[in-house]
Amino acid sequence: MWLINHATEFPPGAKESVLCVGNFDGVHLGHQRMLAEAKSLARRRNLHFVVMTFHPHPLHILRPNLPRRPLMAVTQRLEILQGFEPDVLWVVKTDQDFLDMTADEFMHNIMVKTIAAKAVVEGSNFTFGKGAQGTVNTLREKGPDFGWETIIVPTLQGVLQDLSQVDVSSSLIRWLISQGRVSDANRLMGRPYTLRGLVEHGAGRGATIGYPTLNIQCEQLLPAPGVYAGQAVIAEQTYAAAISVGNNPTFNGTALTVEAFVLDFSGAVYDQQVDVRFTHWLRDQYKFSGIEALKAQIQRDVDQVRQRVTNSMAYISPSTETPRETSLPHQSNLADAAN
Repeated sequence: MWLINHATEFPPGAKESVLCVGNFDGVHLGHQRMLAEAKSLARRRNLHFVVMTFHPHPLHILRPNLPRRPLMAVTQRLEILQGFEPDVLWVVKTDQDFLDMTADEFMHNIMVKTIAAKAVVEGSNFTFGKGAQGTVNTLREKGPDFGWETIIVPTLQGVLQDLSQVDVSSSLIRWLISQGRVSDANRLMGRPYTLRGLVEHGAGRGATIGYPTLNIQCEQLLPAPGVYAGQAVIAEQTYAAAISVGNNPTFNGTALTVEAFVLDFSGAVYDQQVDVRFTHWLRDQYKFSGIEALKAQIQRDVDQVRQRVTNSMAYISPSTETPRETSLPHQSNLADAAN
C-alpha cells in the first residue's frame, strides 16, 4: 500500500483505479459499506483501489471561527481505512489552494490525469470542488466523457436502542455523542466511540481517595458531561474503565476534563498514548455533599462497570443498558459535509 499526501507522489503503477473519496470522520457503517463496495469492485475488475481523505477537515479551513472537533484522531482514521486494504491511501493536506479547485479541475487534474479513474464509488450526498459545485450527478454526467463509471451507494439505515430508524451519518453520530448517547453512536459506527490522547498530570485528587485516574488530553469531540462505562487500552492491553467527563463539581472545578479510573491496573503512564472507549452511559455529573458520598458513588460506578464491561468484549448488548433519553433532531438539521 502507498500512503501519499500529494498528487506528485501518486504511483504511476496504481493508475486505472476505483476511487472512493470522503472525509470519513468516524468511518461509520455507511462509510464501511461504501469502502467495501469500492474494494470489491476493484478486485473483481482487476483495478487498483484508491481511497482519498482529507486532513484537516475542510471546515477547519472554510470556517476557522467555528471549531469542529473530529470524531477520530487522524491516526485512528488511517488505521481503520488501511484495514480496507487500498492500494493507495491519499491523505490530502487540506489547504486553501486545494479548496479553491473547481469541480472540473478536480475531475480533470485528479480523477483523469493523476488517478485515471475507471470507476468512482460515493454516497448520494457527496459533493466536491469549490463551493461544493460538484455532485454525484456531475460525476454521472461527466463519466462517459472521462471514462469512469459512477456507482452511488444508498444511505445506510441504522436502528437505535428505542428502535427508531435513522440515516447513518457522521453528523448524527456527532449529535448522539454530544448528548451522551454513546451506545447509540456505537451502533452507527460499528465500534465503541474512542478517544485517543496522551496521559497528562491532573490534580491528583483521585489517588488521595483511592481511585487514581488517568487524565486524557485529546483533540476529539467529547461526550456530554457524565460518567460512562468503557475500556482503556494501555500498551496494547485492554482494561475495563469508569470514565468521567466533567469539571469535578464536588471540588468546584471549572475545566472540562476526561478522567479514566482503570480497573485492575496500576502504574504511571504519563505522556503515553492511551485509547479510552465509551460503551455505556451510567449517570450525569453532580455535586456531592462530601468526599465520603463521592467515594460511595464511585464504588457503585465501578461495580456497574464490572458488570457491563469485560476485557474480552467491545460492548454489552444494549438490552442490558438504561439508555439516556433525548429526542432526536430532525434529519434535515444534520447537514453532513462531504461524508
